[in-house]
Amino acid sequence: MNPNNEHWKSSDEDLILDKLPLQVTSIKPQLKRPDRFSLFHEKTFLLGVSSQTLLDFPIQKGVQMTPSLYLSIKESEEYQSVKDRCYRLLSGRDHAAFELRQKMVKKGFSSEITERVIEEFLDRGFLDDEKYAQKFAADKANLKQWGPLKIKIALKKKGINKSVAEKVVEKLNANLEQDQICVDLALKKKAHFLREPDFYKRKQKIYRYLAGKGYTGDQIKKALPTILDKLNA
Repeated sequence: MNPNNEHWKSSDEDLILDKLPLQVTSIKPQLKRPDRFSLFHEKTFLLGVSSQTLLDFPIQKGVQMTPSLYLSIKESEEYQSVKDRCYRLLSGRDHAAFELRQKMVKKGFSSEITERVIEEFLDRGFLDDEKYAQKFAADKANLKQWGPLKIKIALKKKGINKSVAEKVVEKLNANLEQDQICVDLALKKKAHFLREPDFYKRKQKIYRYLAGKGYTGDQIKKALPTILDKLNA
């Protein structure tokens, strides 16, 4: 068993729990992570803890490591591990709460502890699904020219509440001339659409292309006359 490894298999935990209570006979800093410490009973490794845990719990040489104390420390350590990983992920890019929650559980962290961390981050403003949705929608609209329907679907997959997604997309629609974006997108593929000699098939291809980008039927129909005129010009 490697005392530098943060995550143990449940069988390893069970082996230690079966031996408890045991006296903590030594506390040693870990070689690769000097901010963490390994607790031993004689030559038996009990568990690794952070410097903060040493302050939060009555851990010193001579303390009896009972099953209750052991499990409390493990829970505290996992809570801090989830927080640390969430901080790292959020420092890289914004996340929706649902997305962050999925990543933590996928890493093997407890869903209960993960939920506690998510709630703390929401309360402290480190997570904000509406702000995340606004930025996500704006990026997809501006950089990839996604339409409102495609953005809504993507937000749903990110776990954004339906009412929040609709509010964000509605605001985006009000600030963008979606029919003009449809015109611009179609004209970028002018050569492609002109390869279709049949007028009605060309019209269908344009419609399917813009629908695939996530624009509504009304937006496409409003843009089509202008698109067709410019293609034929």
